Amino acid sequence: MKKTIFLLPIILLTCFQLSAQSDADALRFSMLNYGSTARTLGMGNSFGALGADFSSLSTNPAGIALYRRSEFSFSPMFSNRTIHTDYIGQENSDNFFKFSFGNLGIVWASNRSNTKSSWKGMSFGIGYNRTNDFSGRYTASASNGKNSLLDNYLENLSGVDPDDIPGNYPFDIDLAWQTFLIDTFSSGGNVQYFSALPFAGATQTKSVETKGGQGEWDFTFGGNFDDKLYLGLTLGITSIRYLEESTWEEKDTEDTIPFFTSYQYNQDLKTSGSGLNLKFGAIYRPTDVIRLGLAIHTPTWYTLVDEYSTSIKTDLQDGNIRSYAGPTFIPFDYNITTPFRVLTSFSLILGKQGLFNVDYEYLNYNQARIKPVDRSFAADFNPVNNALRKKYAGSHNIRAGVEFRVEQLRFRAGGFYSTSPFHVDYKDSNENDLSRYGLTTGFGFREKKYFFDIGYSWSQQGSYLQPYTLSNQSTEGITFKQTDNRVLMTFGFLF
Repeated sequence: MKKTIFLLPIILLTCFQLSAQSDADALRFSMLNYGSTARTLGMGNSFGALGADFSSLSTNPAGIALYRRSEFSFSPMFSNRTIHTDYIGQENSDNFFKFSFGNLGIVWASNRSNTKSSWKGMSFGIGYNRTNDFSGRYTASASNGKNSLLDNYLENLSGVDPDDIPGNYPFDIDLAWQTFLIDTFSSGGNVQYFSALPFAGATQTKSVETKGGQGEWDFTFGGNFDDKLYLGLTLGITSIRYLEESTWEEKDTEDTIPFFTSYQYNQDLKTSGSGLNLKFGAIYRPTDVIRLGLAIHTPTWYTLVDEYSTSIKTDLQDGNIRSYAGPTFIPFDYNITTPFRVLTSFSLILGKQGLFNVDYEYLNYNQARIKPVDRSFAADFNPVNNALRKKYAGSHNIRAGVEFRVEQLRFRAGGFYSTSPFHVDYKDSNENDLSRYGLTTGFGFREKKYFFDIGYSWSQQGSYLQPYTLSNQSTEGITFKQTDNRVLMTFGFLF
């Protein structure tokens, strides 16, 4: 039963890297969270047919053509994310507070209303809009008397020669193998595997902390045709930074399992990269009261790289604390293509009393694709892309907001709802299908040369995770309820 540590050839590392990317990566980076200024946040992130707000650059770029004056704005943001977990009837809650920026940018507007030309004005804008926040932490813990992650490892090792474990499972099962959580005995001349938890009964704990976000530098040009039709085009240069530190622990808290105390399996993942997209927008004003908006977002073409490491620490009550780390991960470049987006909008301008806007957005998540930069490995990504086609479907996003005006003051309210990205066959329940809903409110003050807005958003989203599966019995999953509270302040100066 003595184990030998093998040097892992580079080709085996490469094979693991190709399988490390999953359909969840494409989903994570395709689900955006609008509302980069306090005004749009207070109106339910609904601003598609209104324009003259910096968030327009990343939603409907035609909105830039409605600017009458040049503007500089920036938006600091305070957010608190609470993640509630339920695992085998045991509930936990964790909070994560963060300070960041929603936007920073400038718009130059050229207004030529008195000209005889049909083109009444041109505008150009450049700046940063934050489109996603990955920060959060959670802990799910409960006693499991039915099974263990090690049972999943044993299933995977069926028919596998012990000498092949380091090459086939370098970042997970081999760590358990090297620290004697998994071992062998000989029965009738055949090698049989067994685990340090043959009868389960340990307290299982999964702890995860994530950091990072998505943002976009927008370069937008727009024009005003006869004060009726407004057109805009945005070139978006996007960035991603995603960090995840995850620990899976099984511990004999009741001291009832012979020859076992605990083990901790740690995973660290860093994903970073950049991408490009284009956005086309139009706003049509048939009357002074009504505005209609349309925007089309091309896919974002990302080039990303992963950095990954794993380690384990084991206590088997034999006087030795064993630690073992997976091999050095060779970063692997790959591409993610997000789905097309189509945004339609309708707004009412109620003179100086206020305004109303509703947005409808559609995107089909099964159009997302993951491909290697080195196309010779394209076939290795077929299982991931097949999962994208089968598991995901079209999603409908509805956002609506209203603003009331009292002299220089602005009062706002709104709400939004996004349907599940999953195909109906893959929804576990209405509580964990990743549908999202929320309510917003806000307040603003505007003068001739400056303005100040503050917006608040509350939202909830459910999700579900099975830490492992077994072919011969059901396994428990973790149910999540994520609640986000955001306060965004926008400071603007007109010139």
